[in-house]
Amino acid sequence: MHSAKKAVLSTLLTALLIIPAFSADNYPLIRSLNRSDLLFKQLSEDIRQYYVSSENESPVPPLIIFKYLLQKEDSLFSVAARLNIPIETLVTLNRFTSPDDAVVGKKILLPNMPGIFVNENPDTDLEYIVASWRRRGNDSKEITIRNGETVKFFFLPGETFHTVERSFFFGVMFRFPLPKGVITSRFGPRLQPFTGKEEFHRGIDIAAPEGTGVMASRGGVVAEIGNNAVCGNFILLDHESGYETKYCHLKKILVSLHQKVRSGIIIGEVGMTGMATGPHLHFEIRERGKNRDPLLMIQGK
Repeated sequence: MHSAKKAVLSTLLTALLIIPAFSADNYPLIRSLNRSDLLFKQLSEDIRQYYVSSENESPVPPLIIFKYLLQKEDSLFSVAARLNIPIETLVTLNRFTSPDDAVVGKKILLPNMPGIFVNENPDTDLEYIVASWRRRGNDSKEITIRNGETVKFFFLPGETFHTVERSFFFGVMFRFPLPKGVITSRFGPRLQPFTGKEEFHRGIDIAAPEGTGVMASRGGVVAEIGNNAVCGNFILLDHESGYETKYCHLKKILVSLHQKVRSGIIIGEVGMTGMATGPHLHFEIRERGKNRDPLLMIQGK
């Protein structure tokens, strides 16, 4: 289908959607993801009909929300595949921030058509990214997610994740931690500037003027702040999916322990505390305790 044709259809579908705002406990419960379950059979038929209607540019039925308790054999991928919808439909509706959110016994919501649910009041990095480059509809609808948590969503039928959104969700994308700077030392073996001996450099060094704002490379929680002879003033952030980022040689620390931070917020200033030959930021990314090359994981680098 041509892009202009899809845009017209998407606008039409958005206007036709009706999302009832009632307790998640009242959403119809699908007990098994097979056609012996009549509600699953209905859901599957609705999704099939959506694709047929989209292709023919004919009206689609209102959006209906079902609920389902994840079983031992389930994953986001298997559930999405069983429903024939993209994983991002489940991710955005249920406000998941990583694949690890799908745990056995967790109640999730299942819609009867594919698309992207855009949170009117985004609260996570992924939700901010999703909302930042999508045109919102004329009206938002309330959906009760869980435990009385009601969220206003704009629903965009047929939309899928962009590459950056997918990378953020799967935990492989970070932002450059400075507005600008020059990389003076890369990840890997190097000669230590103070001793002249070979060492393994666990991050990258980025030269920038003293006082330059240092940004959180991704949303997370301040797990540690401190000072030592090597790193000087430093911040350690804990992120989803087992990732951590570390920021060293800071002139100032502008966050507090256990503070929740969003991607891009200023958390400190470039300095030359600790073992530093000039003003720069030493920046590390760790995955479950193992250092990774930041340049392979930073957006646009």
